[in-house]
Amino acid sequence: MTTEAKALAEADGHVPWENFAKFVRQLSHDLRNQLNAAELQSALIGELTNDAELKSEIRRLRELVAQLGVTLQNLSASVAEPRPTALPYPAKDFIADMQKKIAHEFPEKVKWEVLPAAVTLNIDPELTEWAAAELVRNAFRHDLAGDEVQAQASVEGDWFTFSIRETKKEEIDPAQWTQPLQQVSHGHYGLGLRRARRIIAAQGGELSAKFDPASRTLTSTITLPCSTESP
Repeated sequence: MTTEAKALAEADGHVPWENFAKFVRQLSHDLRNQLNAAELQSALIGELTNDAELKSEIRRLRELVAQLGVTLQNLSASVAEPRPTALPYPAKDFIADMQKKIAHEFPEKVKWEVLPAAVTLNIDPELTEWAAAELVRNAFRHDLAGDEVQAQASVEGDWFTFSIRETKKEEIDPAQWTQPLQQVSHGHYGLGLRRARRIIAAQGGELSAKFDPASRTLTSTITLPCSTESP
């Protein structure tokens, strides 16, 4: 490989994240415009026929087009910098909301240990709940040994802690854990953990992970500062 070719290869491998995010947002915007036009066209075709079977197929086509639009919108959100709107929120209410959401997505798959948490958090509840749930989604999505994960919520000093413990089929490197685009599959693009990490960091917290090779256990932990306001 020539010197110039090596330089080009290195440049291709170091695209600034903001440039990548702009590309994804613009591509998503352009494709959604085309999908909107397709949806309108299919609606018009539906109005021009009285054939019940054809109307049913057109309705299915519109649903597929709408789902593609949602996928693109979610993709744009996954690369954008989060802008949380902080609100005083009792930790016990946040824990209850997390348990409800996670139980809806993964019924009877998460074993909880909730320690007393009579404090208030200053967080964006919706974004923070999404970040916590993403840890669970990621656990079930990638190399989980067994069919259950353990979740713990507690308060240590001035910090609220939420952690997920999962046993993996094989050893993993936590340093690569939140790197974007590491594992891509149908409907999943390897961007969720990065977004979760940015959401937590934007609220003064931290999302970290450690792996115990002996037990093949990955522990993912969210820490958030407790508010000085009373719950």
